[in-house]
Amino acid sequence: MKTSKKVFWVRSLVFALLFLLVVPQVSLGYSEDENSSGVVEENVEQGESVSVEGELSIPESPEYNINHTKIVNVLSGPTKVKKHVRYLTGSWAKASSYTWSKSNTASSTLSSTVGITSGSISSSLGVSNSITTTYSTAITIPANSNRFSKLAFYSDFNKRNIRVRIWNTQGILYSDKKADHFAPRKDTYLQVVYQ
Repeated sequence: MKTSKKVFWVRSLVFALLFLLVVPQVSLGYSEDENSSGVVEENVEQGESVSVEGELSIPESPEYNINHTKIVNVLSGPTKVKKHVRYLTGSWAKASSYTWSKSNTASSTLSSTVGITSGSISSSLGVSNSITTTYSTAITIPANSNRFSKLAFYSDFNKRNIRVRIWNTQGILYSDKKADHFAPRKDTYLQVVYQ
């Protein structure tokens, strides 16, 4: 009798968790982040930039393992932030201008490991996983030739603080982690940065 009650409660818990997966996690809050300066890891100063609008990707399928139940909840956000994605030139140079014509892609990221990929989180939240910007003509951006500089690619992102909980098949919670999830927006930038 005790065993059947235990099985009943485990099955009820698994059913409830699976039901929560079906219900979309919607965050209604939105605010501009006043501190979203886009400063990269190095000590650089931002110079000239050009804003371009790219195409957002369709979210990929969730990466749910049949042996686990994974629930993603939004704790706060989205907040719009501008982030450095990558440098487009390798070396610091005293250049008078930069010309760029190749496409660039920015993908969703996580601030820390939570046991599920950022792409799967994008899909479960119903937000874009990547953005690709193409340039119909080459874009030239002026630079100060008296200073060392690089050309960098930036993108606007929607930042959400999320919580990811993972249960095993016995209904035991074995991972409960929080992180910031960054989903790319349409606006991207080619930007000169200085040392």
